[in-house]
Amino acid sequence: MTNNEQPTTKRNIWNLILGIAFTGYGSYRLYYHMNSVETDTFGLVLAIAFVGLGIYDLYKYFAVK
Repeated sequence: MTNNEQPTTKRNIWNLILGIAFTGYGSYRLYYHMNSVETDTFGLVLAIAFVGLGIYDLYKYFAVK
């Protein structure tokens, strides 16, 4: 009798939680930056970095291993 099932790997729930949190916070900061009169460039770079990190964490969570 052979086992044809793939071994399941446990997904890290922190990747999902942090991915949603970073993407949400970064999106909020980008929205705030686009609708304000005067903002700094560092805040824009930081917001883009948060969105990028959130997308990367979500990719790590949903990636097929």
